[in-house]
Amino acid sequence: MYAYLTLHTGSRKDRNYLLKEGPENRIGRGLDCSIVLSDPSSSRVHAVIIHREGAWWVRDAESSNGTYVNGQKVDEAQLAEGCSLKTGATEFTFHQSGTAPAELASADPTLTQTIIHDAPVQPDAVDGILMAIDRPEGTRDLLLLHQLSIKLLGMEDPDEVVSESLDLLHQNTKASVVGFLWVSDDGELKPKLLIPSDATRKVKLSKSLTEVVCRKRHAVWIDDRSLSRNTGTLDHFADAICVPLVHERLTLGAIHMYLERGRFTENDFDFSISLANMLVVALARARHGAILAAQHRRLVAKSAEFDELLGESEPMLRLKGKINKVARAAGCVLIRGESGVGKELVARAVHRASSRSDRPMLSVNCAAIPPDLMESQLFGHKRGAFSAGSNRPTPGRFSWTRSVN
Repeated sequence: MYAYLTLHTGSRKDRNYLLKEGPENRIGRGLDCSIVLSDPSSSRVHAVIIHREGAWWVRDAESSNGTYVNGQKVDEAQLAEGCSLKTGATEFTFHQSGTAPAELASADPTLTQTIIHDAPVQPDAVDGILMAIDRPEGTRDLLLLHQLSIKLLGMEDPDEVVSESLDLLHQNTKASVVGFLWVSDDGELKPKLLIPSDATRKVKLSKSLTEVVCRKRHAVWIDDRSLSRNTGTLDHFADAICVPLVHERLTLGAIHMYLERGRFTENDFDFSISLANMLVVALARARHGAILAAQHRRLVAKSAEFDELLGESEPMLRLKGKINKVARAAGCVLIRGESGVGKELVARAVHRASSRSDRPMLSVNCAAIPPDLMESQLFGHKRGAFSAGSNRPTPGRFSWTRSVN
């Protein structure tokens, strides 16, 4: 059973607005309302329509000019077929029908396609990742999202994150085409990935639709036949879903899904929102990691410590060859030479080329240690080894502790 409002005033007269049973249907001048009004006598959120216990109810949202049902001012009232609803100077008629109305209007006047369903994306909310999986048939989807989350945790490449997520979306929804438009560094929307890859010959992802959902931060499910009349590029697709990827205050792009025949299900729409909320977190993390890795490489390139053995002469090449050879050894390496010849540079080079390069290197200036304390400092000592100052055991610089008799 479809429930919708028909507008009777203003420039959008005779437009129909579909009501959703799950979330609140807010009416007002605010851009986050389901039905956005340009009526100056309407409040930001003027009234709310909800589905409760098998019936539709309207509730005044403490508006300035009140909400009226059949000419009677109400705080809350049940809506019946054909009754009138007035919010400020805007008048509607409430209808219920077993078939969808011929044309549904968008809450955003810049989006002229037929809206089947739309919903906000909330990736930063506590329950944002799974905000839409609330039906019994969502159990399988929940398991798929759990498995995806484990995969995404091990991925560091942003392209791999997007590819893995879109591949699951393509398989689970049976969409004919799944695509991703991303916001480039210059602020332009550019196609990033399309599944299947040969779909580029028959589909062009709608930038205008992407711009709308990213600005509104709403996922939309549209009757794509009306979209084809506007763009001329999707005339053989019957259904479309577009979900923005929003992280904190940054929009990273949008997911597009197109179906050649039939209709997406509400479960497909909900699953795409939950997957997008998960994808955007993983994508933001991977992009941040890629930036840090690039910065690290630049610092490494500029740091003398990582390229201290300069020169390509034959003696220097022999030295570097010995370093690479002894670095693979499991035992200890003794480096000898006169003062100032670069023994510590060679030691650092050996450490960097060894299997222990991911751990810190500890340098000790032995010349600054008194001769009678050298053994204790390097190998450690047990309690009572000295007449004074050895009241507890002390480990040495090496990985083992030498027994002191």
